[in-house]
Amino acid sequence: MILRRYIAVLFALCLLKGVSDGQADPSYDEAGFSSCENAGLGYLAAPSMSPGHILRPSSLFVMPKVGTKGTERVDLDFHWANVWNYVPNQYMIDGEWIRSTVRYSYAVKDDVSLGLALPFIGRTGGIADSSIENFHKAFTMGNADRDKFPRNQSRITVTDGKTVHTVAEGESWGIGDVSFFAVSRLTEGSWVWPAVIVQGEVFMPTGNEDKLRGMGAPGIAVSSVASKRLGRSPFIAFLGLGIEYCNAEDIATIRIRDDQLSGLAGMEYQYSKSLSLLVQYLISSPAAKNYLELAEPTHEVSVGIKWRMSADNLLELAVVENVGLFQNSADIGVHLAFGWCL
Repeated sequence: MILRRYIAVLFALCLLKGVSDGQADPSYDEAGFSSCENAGLGYLAAPSMSPGHILRPSSLFVMPKVGTKGTERVDLDFHWANVWNYVPNQYMIDGEWIRSTVRYSYAVKDDVSLGLALPFIGRTGGIADSSIENFHKAFTMGNADRDKFPRNQSRITVTDGKTVHTVAEGESWGIGDVSFFAVSRLTEGSWVWPAVIVQGEVFMPTGNEDKLRGMGAPGIAVSSVASKRLGRSPFIAFLGLGIEYCNAEDIATIRIRDDQLSGLAGMEYQYSKSLSLLVQYLISSPAAKNYLELAEPTHEVSVGIKWRMSADNLLELAVVENVGLFQNSADIGVHLAFGWCL
């Protein structure tokens, strides 16, 4: 499985990092981590890239780090996903989607930051279809009829029973819905209680909803993540909950839900003070009110690393896979993020 190979590569990177440092972090080798260090390097800031959230973009759980008063920070993230969803005589979602967001934040007080997020959204046919089809054939996984259609196309169609409606076709690039946010670390926790961060966000309809780059109306979102180190071990468990509301415009014959609920759960293995391996699971409520698989929850698993390259620079890299029992998530995705203090 491609996911297993990726995990193996990540473990190899951890070992190489340890060799390059001479050994793992001394404070971990000799004394262990403090049970009060509950945040670690943090979860992966990877939003949902499922087909439903192509129709209804969301940025829940994408929170920048917060610092001491006066800290200015820039975070840049990049997400790519290959999507194929096809139900004969019902709908087709075929293409590759790219989301990239620049976030600027300023700490107005210790552990409280305000900021602005500028998203960029692209849709293209890409180049990955042949590789994915060959991979599926090699492992006798089947291609769900994707090999019966032109490769590397970008197309979304829906059917109302008689007429095929083309929702979007061809490449599209542009700005999404700009948002203003506030993020706060409520507590760093203790040996009993977890660390908790929370974010509130207001987004404006600056993206073109006809091009699937925005919601077409203002919206609000709140998300929070709690994390707790397991004793003095290098393992940190985290759990998150998010909710978003927008009076969303319907898309062709698809009635889009106004609200979205998401849950986040995962584990961080903090190999050293500067390097962590993470596995996390994201579940999101349906994007559509009643439209086949688009009216079912989405399930995505991310596996990746976070590397504190210096006191001010943090890099994260992950691969995102759909859970095999479900057909409404992206086939595969890549997440990359980098943040630094000004």
